[in-house]
Amino acid sequence: MAGGEGGFAAAAEGLNQVRSQTQWINQQVGTGKLALDPEVAERAAKRVEEEIGELAKLLMDADQLGHVVGLGNYPDGQQLARRFIDKATDPNSGAIALVKELQQVLREQAQAFRSAAKDYRATDDQIAEDMQRGIQ
Repeated sequence: MAGGEGGFAAAAEGLNQVRSQTQWINQQVGTGKLALDPEVAERAAKRVEEEIGELAKLLMDADQLGHVVGLGNYPDGQQLARRFIDKATDPNSGAIALVKELQQVLREQAQAFRSAAKDYRATDDQIAEDMQRGIQ
């Protein structure tokens, strides 16, 4: 997402922060430094998915901005309607593109939490195997 054209600079910055968090989680999981209890990981993933659902509602509201009517046929009214439509639908910096991108990043974050749970299970299984070998 381009750095906040269309008046959404703060939202674009928030998206960048979520993207950074997701990358950090994936890096930690990838290097074996983060393994979450499966229940904790699943709760975190489900919470992220709830946010994705909330964003879907916001997406419907933003989509309505792309259908502005009733501002008249005068140039000022048409210009204002066009600005609303552009803020909603611009593929590079509009609200709809921003929300869709955030949803995708959050899907990746939910998957990262679930990956951390897989690492936890794998580590737990390995410890159990090592203990079994030590006992025998």
